[in-house]
Amino acid sequence: MHIKKKTAARAVILYLILTAGSWMFINSYTNSYNRITGEKIAPASVTLNGENASLSLLEHDAEIDLSMICPESKVYCAAYIASPDEIRAAALLISLYNRL
Repeated sequence: MHIKKKTAARAVILYLILTAGSWMFINSYTNSYNRITGEKIAPASVTLNGENASLSLLEHDAEIDLSMICPESKVYCAAYIASPDEIRAAALLISLYNRL
C-alpha cells in the first residue's frame, strides 16, 4: 500500500513540474520576444468563427473544424473523455454561467 502512495505522489509531482515548466517557458518566451519595441505576443489564443476555431500558440496557427464535435456526433463523447479535467471544469463553469 505504501508503494502505491509513493508512486502516486511521484506522478503528481512530475505532472506539476511539467505543467509549471511548460507555463514558465511559454511566459518567458512571450515576455522576452521583442525587447527593442516592447511589443508583446500572446502565448495562446482561440478565436471561434461559427463551426471553426482558430488556435494560435506562440505564433503558430491552426484551424480546427468543430462540426465533427457537435453533441450529435460520435466523436463528441470521445473528445469529452479524452479532454483534461481542467478543460471539463472550465466547460462546466462556462455552461453554468451562460444559464444565469
